Amino acid sequence: MSGIMAAAVIAVGVMSFGAPLAHAGGEVGGSDDLNDPLEPLNRGVFAVNQALDEMLFKPFARFYIAVVPEKGRAAIGNIVSNLGAPVVLVNDLLQGDIDRAGVTLARFMVNTTVGFGGMNDVAADLGAPRHSEDFGQTIGSYGVSTGPFLMLPLLGPSNFRDGLGTVVDGFIDPVGTALKRGETVTRFAVEGLDKRANFLDASEAIEKTSLDYYASIRSVYLQNRAYEIRNGAPAPLRDIYGFNDDPKSQQAARITETDASEIDSDEPVEN
Repeated sequence: MSGIMAAAVIAVGVMSFGAPLAHAGGEVGGSDDLNDPLEPLNRGVFAVNQALDEMLFKPFARFYIAVVPEKGRAAIGNIVSNLGAPVVLVNDLLQGDIDRAGVTLARFMVNTTVGFGGMNDVAADLGAPRHSEDFGQTIGSYGVSTGPFLMLPLLGPSNFRDGLGTVVDGFIDPVGTALKRGETVTRFAVEGLDKRANFLDASEAIEKTSLDYYASIRSVYLQNRAYEIRNGAPAPLRDIYGFNDDPKSQQAARITETDASEIDSDEPVEN
C-alpha cells in the first residue's frame, strides 16, 4: 500500500507542474489584478510544491527522458491521451458540441484499433486532431466563474470551478471505473510523469525569466484555462485589456471595443 500511495503522490505532483503550460502565450509574470484573495497562503503552498518538484519530480522527469527514447515517450503520451477520450467525449456532448464529439469518438475508435491501443495517433494523421475537454471547461463555457485562485498541495494551480470539475470528471470516467486501484495509480503516475517531462524545458524557462515565479504560474494557468474554454478562439478585447466585472470596467471595455471596430485599416494609426 505504501508503494501505491507514493506513486499517487508522484503522479499528482508531476501533473501539477506540467499542466498549466500547454496553451499559454504572451508575457507572464509581474503583479496581476486577479481573484487571488488567498495569495499569502497560496504562496506558502507553492513554495512547498516547488521544493518537492526540485527534490522528486524534476529528477524523475529527467530520468524518464534519459532512458525512454522520444518515440517511446510519444507512444506513451498517445496511450494516456486515448484513455482520457471518453471523458472528453462526455464533456463535448455536455457542451452541445456535436461536431467535436464526433471527432473525439472517431479518434478513440480509430486509435484504439488501427493505432494499437492508442500507441499511434492515426486519427491525427487522417485529419482528426486531438483536443481536450473537462467538466471545468464545460461549466466555464456556460458562464460559471472561476472563483478564487487556489494553489493546492501537490495538485498545483487550480480554482473553485476547476476543483469541482476534477471531482466530476473522476466520477464520469469509465476507464477509471473499470480499472483496479493499482492500475489507476499506474495510469496517472505515467500520465503525470509524461506531462512533467514534456513541459520540463518550458517550466524552467519561465522560472529563469520571471520576476515573480508564483505570479507567472498563476497567469499561465489562468490564460491556459481561458484558452481551453474558448476552444482556441481569440480572447475578447475586454479580456486582453484586463477589464474585470465591475460596471466601470465593463463600460471601458465597451468603449475600447467600439473604438477598435471603427479603426479604418486603410488609414495610418497615430501613436
